[in-house]
Amino acid sequence: MFPSLQYLVLNDNRISQWSFFNELDKLQSLHTLSCARNPLTESSKDAQTTRQFIIARIGQLRTLNKCAIQREERRGAELDYRKAFGNEWKKAGGHQDPDKNRPNEEFLAAHPRYQSLCLKYGAPEDGELKVQQPFLLKNQLLTLKIKHPNQLDQKVIEKRLPESMTIQKVKGLLSRLLKVPVSELLLSYESPKMPGREIELENDQQSLQFYSVENGDYLLVRW
Repeated sequence: MFPSLQYLVLNDNRISQWSFFNELDKLQSLHTLSCARNPLTESSKDAQTTRQFIIARIGQLRTLNKCAIQREERRGAELDYRKAFGNEWKKAGGHQDPDKNRPNEEFLAAHPRYQSLCLKYGAPEDGELKVQQPFLLKNQLLTLKIKHPNQLDQKVIEKRLPESMTIQKVKGLLSRLLKVPVSELLLSYESPKMPGREIELENDQQSLQFYSVENGDYLLVRW
């Protein structure tokens, strides 16, 4: 239905079920959605997670609540969604082996895009699905290797940083470590899961977690 529908405003309605957003994914031309002041979006304690889940559920969406969805935000949202429901997927019959990956109909009805996200990024590994202790900082630390592509005399060093650390604070730490002004630092990262691709950390106010930086990734520092 509505094959040409591109813009949809659903502010101030009574949307309270995630299945509603699953249905919107069927609108093949929909790229701009506004859905403010609905029970589902207003009752959440974490507005960022709600935004991520909406983005992950509607694959063709490019703007949500008047904010453009950048490529890296979509990637981060889809990876977080894949991880958030990974244990549920496994219990429903999901498996890392494609030949054994048969989640039940109930799971597929609740998460119709999940299988396509597994094809896009790979099925979630068991290590990703371990439940972390939220109040133990050691369980939220990322071990990152820091490289300096433009400074070949600088050795690769390893640092453990909180995944909640903002890019601005990471720059502050590196500024003190390297004796380089914060304003001159440019950060990006590479992941072994996506070889040959470098992702810019361009928003100083966002966290490492927002960009889906993981253990073992390389933090690239230029100045």
